[in-house]
Amino acid sequence: MRDWHNLTFLGKAPCLTTSTNATLREPPRGMFNVLRNIGPGIVVSGSVIGSGELINTPKRAAEYGFVILWAVVFACLIKYWLQVELGRYCLANNLTTIQALNTLPGPKFRRTHVIPLLYCCSYVLSLATLGGILTATAGLLRDVFGGQVLVWAFITYVVTIALLYRGIYSTLEVAVSVMVAGFSFSVLFCLLLIQLTDYRISLGQIAEGFTFRIPEGAGYAVISLMGALGTTANEMFMYPYWILENGYAKFVGPRPEVPEPEAIEAWYGRARGWIHVLKVDAACATAIATVVTLGYYLTGAAVLRGREVGGLDVVKDVSRVFTETYGEWSFYLFMFGGFCTLYSTLVVVAAATGRMGADVYSSLGYMNWNDERKREKVIRTVTIAFLTIWLAMALGIKEPANYIAFGQGINGIINTPLLLIGITFLAFRMDKRLRMGPLGAVCLLASVAVIALFLKQNLPDAIANMGKVFSGLSGR
Repeated sequence: MRDWHNLTFLGKAPCLTTSTNATLREPPRGMFNVLRNIGPGIVVSGSVIGSGELINTPKRAAEYGFVILWAVVFACLIKYWLQVELGRYCLANNLTTIQALNTLPGPKFRRTHVIPLLYCCSYVLSLATLGGILTATAGLLRDVFGGQVLVWAFITYVVTIALLYRGIYSTLEVAVSVMVAGFSFSVLFCLLLIQLTDYRISLGQIAEGFTFRIPEGAGYAVISLMGALGTTANEMFMYPYWILENGYAKFVGPRPEVPEPEAIEAWYGRARGWIHVLKVDAACATAIATVVTLGYYLTGAAVLRGREVGGLDVVKDVSRVFTETYGEWSFYLFMFGGFCTLYSTLVVVAAATGRMGADVYSSLGYMNWNDERKREKVIRTVTIAFLTIWLAMALGIKEPANYIAFGQGINGIINTPLLLIGITFLAFRMDKRLRMGPLGAVCLLASVAVIALFLKQNLPDAIANMGKVFSGLSGR
């Protein structure tokens, strides 16, 4: 196997993997075969569906009822085109997210563009969410099995390190797929149970949710949902790592350096085919996120309207409705879904943070990205370091919901605009033969414009509420 530097459409850049003719693979034909080759989107779903759905979504539903249901659907669907365009660029060029952003013109430090540098700084702040998630997971396990939160936090920490230590993508994909299936089944079954109680949801309530109103004081809630639901900025940033590790770029191979018509046409054919697989993969991630998020929101709006909720009280309050009606077994069903929801986010974000850390380290010139042994060592070190920080945070966290809200606010206010800028430029710098079509361009620009408008209109309210959340991190 020989090393090569993939020829990007705008110049040379370091690549993630090596490739030979033996690794080239023709794209699958037929929807069944395409679905057999998806996987990165499932990993993204494990991260997407987490604290936002289990804690933030029902909390907003309790505050505003069905009236902002439209914002939940909107937040899940609108970022699909952004996810696809970043994935398209990285797949065709065999680049990680940071390597792709480094191809943009503009100011750089040690050959690293200012956009990924600023993004990674705010990303670290947004990881306050993970301290809250680890604590919330431990609290959930305590409620089910007894014991102390700190003991369960340590057990969760050790198990996560053991799962991720070898850094094997296939292991991660299988584990996350099981958890995705777990929380999907749990929340949808619980939503069905709701329809058999006095809390059942009517068509009138659904219609109320699509009046496209933002109640007074709900601006922060809408931005919070925008930053927390669907494929958020952080999940979009992570997506190319899973695409490349799944092998899509290796299957396409490097763009031929010698202009032989047959070889070039074959390469374009493979690239188009695997981009199609990527689009289906991203669509599946979006569909899973939308359906499960709606399940959580509708359940919260039906059961929790007007109640004070936060942290794991959401799970407890909703579970009581089921236990009073159906018995103790429904409590364990809902808590199983809650565990899968929270823990899948912890696992995927920890794994992605390690890869992002190694990518930054390489981009700044401290490591050769193609040195696989060194790369794995840095990934492992960064992953364990952040898990340890989150465990330390769990020692002092009193209100996990405050940390989760703070991290999601950072994601919505800072990370999302940065990535919107980067992805938009990358999309229009793509090779014209592989670029999105006119409809895709319209959808992408419309998504960017609408998200930017929401941010602009609700930013003052969001910043004011961020200050309140920050002051409440101690839980006092």
